[in-house]
Amino acid sequence: MIEVFAAKKKKKKLMARTKIVADLKDFLKSNNIFKELCDEYEQDVSILDGIPVVFTSEIDVTAKTINAKVFLNTSLVDEKFEIMARYLIHELAHCFQHMENEGKKQDKNKKDYLNRPEELEAFQYQIKFDAKERSGEKANDYVNDLLSYHDIPKSKRDIKKRELMNKLDD
Repeated sequence: MIEVFAAKKKKKKLMARTKIVADLKDFLKSNNIFKELCDEYEQDVSILDGIPVVFTSEIDVTAKTINAKVFLNTSLVDEKFEIMARYLIHELAHCFQHMENEGKKQDKNKKDYLNRPEELEAFQYQIKFDAKERSGEKANDYVNDLLSYHDIPKSKRDIKKRELMNKLDD
């Protein structure tokens, strides 16, 4: 009896997570920030249908993209829809980067995380999305938390903050 209950509970989790992914994709297809990202990479929004997005507990970060496949940490399931969507838009920027750079030699000299061009671009879209969907104040708070989390020295925070938030001017 316990095994049957556990199987039903797992099935409901799988169904719920699959529905969240479908809802996120549907939402982003009509979102102007996602459309802007698609335009930058000369992609139609329908490309999203072919990008795998799954929830997993097997990553040690909130979200990760490997070879244009998006992995969202199961901890996001309990977050607000807009929070899940902002992480997804960040990872979709990485998907487009992966597709565009496929077969090209990658820079082996890895810079600090927030100084990598691909991370800056992904965060810029994420922050622009956050400002539009939640508020400029919440996006600003997120950026401040991000800078603290990554131990950006106070002397460099204003410059890095402007860099991360520069798509807000578009």
